[in-house]
Amino acid sequence: MSVVLIKPKTSSKKETKEEKIYDAIIIGGGPAGLTAGIYLSRARMNTLLIEKALPGGQAILTEIIENYPGFPLGIAGPELMQKMEEQAVGFGLKIEYGEAAEVKIKEDKEDKEDKVKIVKINNQEYKTLTIILASGAEASKLEVPGEEELRGRGVSYCATCDAPFFKDQKVVVVGGGDTAIEEALYLTKFVRETTIIHRRDRLRATKILQERVFSNKK
Repeated sequence: MSVVLIKPKTSSKKETKEEKIYDAIIIGGGPAGLTAGIYLSRARMNTLLIEKALPGGQAILTEIIENYPGFPLGIAGPELMQKMEEQAVGFGLKIEYGEAAEVKIKEDKEDKEDKVKIVKINNQEYKTLTIILASGAEASKLEVPGEEELRGRGVSYCATCDAPFFKDQKVVVVGGGDTAIEEALYLTKFVRETTIIHRRDRLRATKILQERVFSNKK
């Protein structure tokens, strides 16, 4: 999900060596953030994208994406995100890595209606006229005793990353949406048996994924 806080407006200020003001700063480098970066950079707006990890968000953890137009046989999540990043950078998008620690608004002395926003990452401040939040989503946690203690030692939030560690073992996947079912299907390539636990009496995943999981012997 992306939220535009301030209506984009091209800066009328001249850039100086001492102070650079971006037309827009995008916080988050997932599919939404990269898409915004493509549109803005292609429109020749001076745009900076801030990402705390790797561009692509949760999509880079997805083995195969089948519902993105233009790829009849699907495309690997990391490959699609790499193409999006290359496209955005090709249009001039700048990317900085770090976590946005603070966002504040500074009133412009010359133009009271043109307030500068300041985003702080890695002890450095970046100024902009517009902020776009594309912070994306994170894996849901169970919030049960022992979960944090066993994270990385049996508890995982990324099948694509950790499936080989569970080779020939029995595993449990908690959830009934698309992400959970996709993870469960991927795990069947490595594990001996997969059990899905869902709090409802029916899965919420799309029908095509449900058909695949119910027909899978593991």
